[in-house]
Amino acid sequence: MSLDEAQLFRLLVGFFGKDRVLFSMSVRAVCGGDLGLQPEALDDDTRAWAERNRCLFTVVDDEDDPKMVVEFEPDFSSFIEVEQLERKSRLPGILKANGIQYLTISGKEMGEILDPNGTMDLVDLLKDRFGIEETPEELEEES
Repeated sequence: MSLDEAQLFRLLVGFFGKDRVLFSMSVRAVCGGDLGLQPEALDDDTRAWAERNRCLFTVVDDEDDPKMVVEFEPDFSSFIEVEQLERKSRLPGILKANGIQYLTISGKEMGEILDPNGTMDLVDLLKDRFGIEETPEELEEES
């Protein structure tokens, strides 16, 4: 695990709990062995890709069912990696077909979350990405 990955792992464990964050599960395992795609979209190439590729972090519920995959957003600012481009085109659809949320975090967002003077934390990022609005009671507590 790299330093960035370890920092993200600690954030996720702090929020979801140690037993709920799994590292480096294969895409196929995250989907319970069934990729959940329509038969015409599920070819041998897709099956092989799902078997050999791994999800960075998988968040599971009380029954150990995967509910969310969290990864770093690939940085294409300098060059484009074909493998990362393929991942970006395949993984979201596979996860969505299985009812699993997909969250990517950019390097800039991670830096902001880790910055003691930053204005964003993991909760803010999750709320923003999944369209969760604060209740009037929560807004009142912040005042």
